Amino acid sequence: MKEIEADKIPNVQHPRNNKKLYGHKTAKSVFLECYNKEKLHHAWLIHGPKGVGKATFAWKIVKLLQNNYKNFDELENQKVLTLTSRRIEALSEQSILLCRRKFDYSKNKLNKEISIEDIRRINHFFSLSNTESKYRIVILDNINELSISGSNALLKILEEPPKNSLFLIICENKRSVIPTIISRCRILELNYLKLNEFEQAMLSISKDKFSDEKLNLLYLISRGSIGQAMEYYNLNGLDIFNKLLKILLENNEINIQKIFQLLTMKHKFETINDFHKFFINLFLKTISTVSVCLASEKFNTLIENNEKLNNFLYQKTDDTYFKYAFIYSIVQKDFNNALRLNLNLENTLISIIIKINKINNIFKSD
Repeated sequence: MKEIEADKIPNVQHPRNNKKLYGHKTAKSVFLECYNKEKLHHAWLIHGPKGVGKATFAWKIVKLLQNNYKNFDELENQKVLTLTSRRIEALSEQSILLCRRKFDYSKNKLNKEISIEDIRRINHFFSLSNTESKYRIVILDNINELSISGSNALLKILEEPPKNSLFLIICENKRSVIPTIISRCRILELNYLKLNEFEQAMLSISKDKFSDEKLNLLYLISRGSIGQAMEYYNLNGLDIFNKLLKILLENNEINIQKIFQLLTMKHKFETINDFHKFFINLFLKTISTVSVCLASEKFNTLIENNEKLNNFLYQKTDDTYFKYAFIYSIVQKDFNNALRLNLNLENTLISIIIKINKINNIFKSD
């Protein structure tokens, strides 16, 4: 039985093995300035959207410090991994502790959260005899998956951090983190990559050759998130997106039968619920992309060689953009409620489609 790593995207190598981190020059320079002045804060909250390189950045910091490199270029230009870097990538370096959701072998799935027991391991980690390394580093990936009791336990450690300790805390949503933890951290903001950075990263991590059209589409729907782009690419997301786009725009009423055909297609997910989450997220992405393209009047680049859909751009009224923005807010609200209340996602999607068709009819009658 193969263990699933909570901090790894399927079919993509783990962030600790990435040779290069693209973009994020500001975050790099902020950290390096503190490091070179020997004024490193004991806790860093690495915050940003999913898949933009937060974990890769954390592991680059680990290798930088434990190898005594002066900057990230020196680290990334090394042709052969040092013994320390090999131990780090193998998770056998004693000065590093990775705290993440554990894989439950008895249930053959990942735990839903990082528990207080996982945080208590940090105290045990610092109680061990010192290594030759200057820093003892904890990577917490990610804090949004931390239980309430675990958050309180982490706060106690951060209030009185052990000597030469360094905490690299990965975070996607600062609003869900208790303010007292945030107040004890330096925050490093990582944003979506620019198009040229995105293209370089995609071409470097994938064995496949991407056409310019495919790269542009991946950038459009991922907004410059490498992790999300690879997830869409590896899990047939581009095909689903294009089919959802046609269903959304071909007629004034969404064809429920076509939606169900997509919902029953073969997929690579462990559970049908995971697939439904992926599907509805893509549905949201499709609606938001339509809104953006309508606003920017670049819709024809998204649906090349489809005259019927291309004509949609030129038939739009002043209310068209508002309609899709309104639909997006409805879908997002219902989807979030379904996740919070653990509702059946397939039934939720049916309800969403009925609402969308009613909205379409309202705008049509106007």
